[in-house]
Amino acid sequence: LPEIERLEEKQTLFAQRPLVTEFLGACNEFWWVLKTFAEYTLREELPSAMFYLNVAVRDILNKMLRWHIYLQAEQPIDMGILDSNLEKLLEQEDFMLYKKTYPSADYESIWKAYDTVVELWNKVPLSVETPAPPKNTILSLSSISFLSVNISAISVLLF
Repeated sequence: LPEIERLEEKQTLFAQRPLVTEFLGACNEFWWVLKTFAEYTLREELPSAMFYLNVAVRDILNKMLRWHIYLQAEQPIDMGILDSNLEKLLEQEDFMLYKKTYPSADYESIWKAYDTVVELWNKVPLSVETPAPPKNTILSLSSISFLSVNISAISVLLF
């Protein structure tokens, strides 16, 4: 097998306070990819939905969690390779929520993971001391939640 380059330990240190523009940009990207994830899930396109949840959404969620941990510690944090120290660094309650963001490959489990991602996202940014989500974000979440609960009834009406 070919040699696989290992990440050096120094690449796992996190010591970055987010700028307001950086934080707002991450929030905007999060809601955008979460909406796309919801679209694929509503259409029951499992590979695309799981990609968006486990790669696109999780990447931004993990960034927010790194900021949260760093701001609480007020010193550089060793997150471990691929954020492997997250379990040790997050509050137990938050890590229990984080574990619930990993669904099995059935749509009910995926929607529960979606709800948990939103719950965790809404909980953590408060510690970063930034503005509340805009009204259109709250309306978007309400719409997605309504669709996730009522998709079978809506499908019958449309088809």
